[in-house]
Amino acid sequence: MNRREVLEWLFAQEASGIKFGLENTKELLKRMGNPHEKFKSVHIAGTNGKGSVSAMTESVLRESGYITGLYTSPHLVDFSERIRVCGEKISDSEFLELAEDVKYHADKMLSESKKLTFFELTTAIAFAHFARRGVEIAVIEVGMGGRLDSTNVISPEVCAITPISMEHAEFLGDTLAKIAAEKAGIIKPGIPVVCSKQPDDVIKVIRSKTDMLIVAGENSKFEIISSDSNGTEIFSDAVGMNLSVPLIGSYQGDNCALAVIMLRELMNRGFYIPDEAFLRGLQNTKWPGRLETVSFNPRIIIDCTHTPAGAEVVASEVKRIFGNVILIFGILKDKDVKAVAEKFGAISEKAFIVTPDSKRALSAEQASKYFELYTKVQICPSLKCAISAAKENAGSNGTILITGSLYMAGEAMEVLNVSESIL
Repeated sequence: MNRREVLEWLFAQEASGIKFGLENTKELLKRMGNPHEKFKSVHIAGTNGKGSVSAMTESVLRESGYITGLYTSPHLVDFSERIRVCGEKISDSEFLELAEDVKYHADKMLSESKKLTFFELTTAIAFAHFARRGVEIAVIEVGMGGRLDSTNVISPEVCAITPISMEHAEFLGDTLAKIAAEKAGIIKPGIPVVCSKQPDDVIKVIRSKTDMLIVAGENSKFEIISSDSNGTEIFSDAVGMNLSVPLIGSYQGDNCALAVIMLRELMNRGFYIPDEAFLRGLQNTKWPGRLETVSFNPRIIIDCTHTPAGAEVVASEVKRIFGNVILIFGILKDKDVKAVAEKFGAISEKAFIVTPDSKRALSAEQASKYFELYTKVQICPSLKCAISAAKENAGSNGTILITGSLYMAGEAMEVLNVSESIL
């Protein structure tokens, strides 16, 4: 099979839906020689910010001289973004070879009535790639939940839980406490757990799972020094230094603090991470599509926020740093568009609404109704048309925000020809 055929096979498995449980993942990995046992790891769960924390953590470890793996999901433009070694995406040849091996075992299991999902298969490819490339430590982002997520077969050096909010309630539970219990399922005996500030009912659940909990801002203090259009700077007690990340939004200071505490815990477990690695690694962190400025005159910002909690903090930060914006928006129909529209509509001079390129997309006509309560609205037939109209409205000094889903962010990257080097 060629790359296109392999990807078609992989994505066809999405039709199997989301299936929780570790039995099939463990069986597949066992048939492959248990590649996940051949490298050390850190494990990161949460609702908001876990990708940013993962990217920061990996960048510092790479600057420290380690052979690093990074497994994140979903991707913005290309599948290979999900699986990286030392910052480099998995190559087509490596992907094809590993996918063929995974498919061989998956077909065998299917003949035994053990059907694997897209994410189980992708996780196996990632772990096999890390083992083959001699990864010394991998940063593993949970796909959904934690307890029964297919990544939860690893034995990490440290776990982290980023801010938890209501998302995927149909799978994880209809209260924050229930969702927290699923995400806290990554916690292992004797392994330190680093956590962002959380609501009281969430912290209570997490504390019930471990006596090795460190809460950023409580057990380990930090201070946000600055947060502007150039990035975010904090002072962290964990390492006694001022540290900067090029990611916009004061919440990236919270994410940075969490990553730094994780790294300090790795140092406590024997990892060598010099001060210079903290400084350079954080400053060089790349995490596309998160309040990312991709062009100027007018400034165009891409963000993949799609939850009410995420929209609230992103809209607040955009308003604080840039003022009101021209909005380009598209969202999937399984999201809380009413709550998200309330946050983004309030900071928009005008909203251009499009239908994202996804089978799960909410139509622009439906989405626009929620924005009419807050701002002027124009429905556009395509993202390309929306960008053209938004530029005309913004003028050279305005700001355009493209947001609402990962699909929107990824399509915007392609339409605007964002450099491959940042993805």
